[in-house]
Amino acid sequence: MTVLTRGAATPPAVRAQTSIWPGLRWLPVVVILAAQAALTIRLIPAGIASHDESGYIYAGHQLIHELWHGGGSPYYETYFSGAPVIYPVLAAMADHLGGLVAVRLMSTFFMLTATALSFATARRLFGYFPGIISAGLFAGLGLTQDLGAYATYDAMAIMIVAAATYCAVRSADSNFWLLAVPAVILAANATKYATFLFDPVVIALAATQAGTWPAAAKRFFVLSLAVVSVLVFCVFLAGAAYLKGILFTTLARPAGEQSIIGATRQPGGVITAETWDWVGVILALGVVALILTVCTRQNGERTAVVTTLVVAGMLVTFEALRLHSDESMRKHDDYGAWFTCIAAGYSVAYLVQLIKARHLRYAGVVLALGGVAMSGAHYTALAASTYEAGRNSEISWPPAKLLPFFATMRPYLTYPGGRVLVGGVVEDQLPYADHITIPWYDYVNDVYFKYPIPGRGGDASGQVPGPACTSLRPRCTYLEGEQAYQAAIRAGWFAVISLVGNHGIVLDTVIHQAVTHTPGYVLLTRAGGAPTWIYAPAYRHWESRHG
Repeated sequence: MTVLTRGAATPPAVRAQTSIWPGLRWLPVVVILAAQAALTIRLIPAGIASHDESGYIYAGHQLIHELWHGGGSPYYETYFSGAPVIYPVLAAMADHLGGLVAVRLMSTFFMLTATALSFATARRLFGYFPGIISAGLFAGLGLTQDLGAYATYDAMAIMIVAAATYCAVRSADSNFWLLAVPAVILAANATKYATFLFDPVVIALAATQAGTWPAAAKRFFVLSLAVVSVLVFCVFLAGAAYLKGILFTTLARPAGEQSIIGATRQPGGVITAETWDWVGVILALGVVALILTVCTRQNGERTAVVTTLVVAGMLVTFEALRLHSDESMRKHDDYGAWFTCIAAGYSVAYLVQLIKARHLRYAGVVLALGGVAMSGAHYTALAASTYEAGRNSEISWPPAKLLPFFATMRPYLTYPGGRVLVGGVVEDQLPYADHITIPWYDYVNDVYFKYPIPGRGGDASGQVPGPACTSLRPRCTYLEGEQAYQAAIRAGWFAVISLVGNHGIVLDTVIHQAVTHTPGYVLLTRAGGAPTWIYAPAYRHWESRHG
């Protein structure tokens, strides 16, 4: 029976160093984390929240308000890419305590923890020096620094995936670590659905710790069955709305421009070039590690581990090539890079180990650390351009463009009982930036809307149960999809409709056509580069009653 030899010897150069300075073995880790924190915090601007950030924080506030005061459940689960009751609620709590900066600093903490887990996991698999290299490479990535300064699901999700992987590589120690793997995977998947992509990676790494090939195959099967069973059971308990959101954002995304909101079709060359620009050095070092394990005929476990880690770094790119879209790649590439940094750390340490002369080996260690610093400097220079909340981001609207639009809209948003439809990428920035309190059911976007058909007993918050249909039928209580927007606009349901920050989806065209063909809607402004209308009869009625 072939044995998968567990454990990994620390390279001789590193053994010598750690035996000479045992009290300083944590100093490199502390330096790496301090540098990562400094490079991340420098990105945090004092400006307004981005579209994604404001959306999640605003949703969290709405969910907390619903918990304490009722009012029905918002439909965030139908289109959010993670369970809205997890990260958005945490973000809203942090926002309440310290504003947007506190929420972004929470992401900084998550990414620092992910870096520490990169060191711990690599040390467990390959030794101390590979752990240092792995942590240094991951901390130096511009994508890592970006996510640490960005208030979205991703930092928390990467941290939990890293925790699941650490549990997996420690599963040989005790059943506690093995039993923790499915639970932590579930937490990662619930936080952000895209982490489904890395479930097989974590399970495979746990399987390599089983000791023999038959035991590894058995463990992979059992863990896979356990994870799938738990996930299916949780989705069943969550309900159809969560299933719709998981399918819409992750599992059933169509290819091309409509793969998700705002996505554009990209050729394969652009997608692979972006991956190379963001994590190319890491992938190259990972491939070197794979070549070394094959050519030097390493033991079965090591070859399997390195292969898994390298493949994990390419999964996001493969998925983007399948979808012909680079939507969210600048965030998701960092998930895969976390794994491949571990393999990269092994390749660097192995090459240093090949140096026989002791003094030259120490010089090799210094050169390796210098190379990590150079890699960090290279990718850090890219961080400002890939940071989605930064002033130089191609998808971020500068305050000079947004604030005049917000100032124009503010008086109309305070209209008592007025319902608002904002169909664009700034929809959640608007109420969050001015801290305007609008019930979620009176503030609608162009992603999902459930319109109560007059005379059928439904209500705006959807608390009254009843079937929702995409077309008007006798037994339907609510309308969804295109006909919901059309019927609501024709009935004067919305007091304000704006298409600023156009998503570029089909529903925006439907909304525009319905407004322009409905009497009563008056063009208010084109501030922000798109039309904003008000329903004049509603405001005349309000002014006549309030002078």
